[in-house]
Amino acid sequence: MSFSGKKFRRTGASNLDDFFKESNAPEQYKKILCSSAPTWCYTMLDAQTLQCEVMADNFDMKHLFTLGVEQELMGVDGSKGAYITFTLEGDNVLKQRIRKPNGAIANFRREFYERSAIMTITMEGADVRKAHVFFEMVD
Repeated sequence: MSFSGKKFRRTGASNLDDFFKESNAPEQYKKILCSSAPTWCYTMLDAQTLQCEVMADNFDMKHLFTLGVEQELMGVDGSKGAYITFTLEGDNVLKQRIRKPNGAIANFRREFYERSAIMTITMEGADVRKAHVFFEMVD
């Protein structure tokens, strides 16, 4: 995968505040994406295992995921009940689907380029349908 093992830092976003208001996302996630400049790294450990690492101010999180398999997601605050699935599309697109306990579904599409990435977030059934987050590769 073209993105595997590369670190990307958030450089900007569009419509993220309105999107979070509509989605009732946990406050911890809002802080990570809105008020800090987190660094994200996705590493393919083998053909089916993806390691996701997020590093931000006073925060470091690592998770292992099996592509195509829905797994229970533990929130930053230790909460459970949401389920997450990662899939790949070609060599440079990583998709993530989160199914919340209330049935709401959020979709994240990360498209990786040579030195940048764009994450498009959509929420099924929400009035605010789309937000974008922009990343640049960290050397």
